[in-house]
Amino acid sequence: MASTELIDMLNSLTVEHSRPYILQWLKKENEVTISKQDLVAFLIGEYKDEVVCDVFPMNTCHLFLGRPWQYDRNVLHHGMSNTYPFKLYKRKWTFTSLTRVQLHKLKIGRETLERKIYS
Repeated sequence: MASTELIDMLNSLTVEHSRPYILQWLKKENEVTISKQDLVAFLIGEYKDEVVCDVFPMNTCHLFLGRPWQYDRNVLHHGMSNTYPFKLYKRKWTFTSLTRVQLHKLKIGRETLERKIYS
């Protein structure tokens, strides 16, 4: 999934979802129809990929790599170490959780980027 906010920030063009569906959270009043998709390219370190995402109206600029991405890339989740090793294009990759220091630097960098975008 990708947030509508992320897609708007990327100035990307969405396409109609081939099989729209409804997400229902805790109450019926919170139903959301997922009717758009977009191809989102992303980069994590040296790892480059693209994924078709359902566009979802959430208040975040995150990209969620869920089960379809994990399945397509044959990604395993090792719960004890909280790592995601996989192989793509004859290269081995392992995604790990960020440390607190990395998260702090990322948060500060994101706030600076948001100030530039919205000012």
